[in-house]
Amino acid sequence: MKRIYCTPDDLLRIRVGAPLGAVAETMLATRVVQRRNVAGFAGWRSQVRSAIPANFGVLADILPADDSFLDLITPIRGARSIAAGIEALHLVSRDEVRMEVESLIRNRAREGRAPLPAWTAELADRDGTARRNVADAVEAFHSVAFAGRWAHIQSYLEQAAERMARTVATEGVERMFAELHPYVTWRAPVLEVHRQGDCLHDEYLDGRGMVIIPSMFAWPQPLTLTSLVDKDAPLMVVVPVLRDINDFTTAWGPRATNETLTALLGRTRAAALQVIAEGCSTTELARRLGVSPATASEHASILRESGLIDSWRHRNAMRHEVTTLGAALLDGNVGNLGSNVRIA
Repeated sequence: MKRIYCTPDDLLRIRVGAPLGAVAETMLATRVVQRRNVAGFAGWRSQVRSAIPANFGVLADILPADDSFLDLITPIRGARSIAAGIEALHLVSRDEVRMEVESLIRNRAREGRAPLPAWTAELADRDGTARRNVADAVEAFHSVAFAGRWAHIQSYLEQAAERMARTVATEGVERMFAELHPYVTWRAPVLEVHRQGDCLHDEYLDGRGMVIIPSMFAWPQPLTLTSLVDKDAPLMVVVPVLRDINDFTTAWGPRATNETLTALLGRTRAAALQVIAEGCSTTELARRLGVSPATASEHASILRESGLIDSWRHRNAMRHEVTTLGAALLDGNVGNLGSNVRIA
């Protein structure tokens, strides 16, 4: 258990943060898929493990199932899409990565764990092979782990963050902490973060404040993350947002046929958006729709210009995924979309 001591100034600086983003959640999912007793994630784990990418070992080296993992989450937190997260990963400073690697080496040695692989020493090099290999492995695993559903999950996490922030604004931080039970317990002026197997550890914020962040794959217990380069940065407490299998089903969001979508976009373009929701390249989109690559590219361009999908180049292929707006449209949540959707 970790006990976080809050000063009166800290209490004024407790806030709810935006979700971690695509790359950070993918890194956390890497840890969950390596566990055996995963309760509500069992079906997901079985499906993902049957299609695990060949380069997954790169991630397993630095993101094992236990808590001795390399924190690349703090430096890139908040990059919403996979493309933005990969770019942020490449831009993390040499010093910050070096400090994270050295900190993990010390922690593993102190706990008697196996040392990090030798290749991790090269992660500090922005343009080096090691960081490119991690980025490639994250992209490959993200496609398998989220199966094109990232935008829907991002929307679910954003709604969770909004609810938590609304609770803080209307009922105060104590009420929010109460709703986060059993993961945390508030005993003024101490926030107890419950973590099985941890030794008792006290942390004093000393005016830094704290950010509470909802997460899908920070499971089965909260994480606390601290910046090594900014000593005044608030402590991040990442809390699981899923309580049971019903929450997982809601977050994953099974989609039925949406006639409103067809009426708005037309049958072919609606089908294109549904295919892209599963994650695909332009070539794969063309094959699934039974059209030429040029026609598939045109459909993707129009959906992208309308804000319904994002696209990025991966090696020699153009990859696509739905945006939060596209996910809302797929799920039939069109009531509040207003004039945001502009279909040519």
